[in-house]
Amino acid sequence: MSMSAEFHRDTGRLRIIGEGGVIAEWFPPHSWFVIASVAGYSTWGTRPNEKDLAMVIQDFVLQRDGARGLVFR
Repeated sequence: MSMSAEFHRDTGRLRIIGEGGVIAEWFPPHSWFVIASVAGYSTWGTRPNEKDLAMVIQDFVLQRDGARGLVFR
């Protein structure tokens, strides 16, 4: 299953989207926590780049499939 992540800087909304539509959605401050937990201090979760969003997807898949812990960079 292919997934993508989108972050809207104007609202702070973070979405993970799969083939069937939106799989997960967070709003501030939770969206910032999700990003910062895998991206570290680079953006504090408020300005993620493509690499940060890819790490969010990887961590989401690991947690959804039962593996716990954060994605290691």
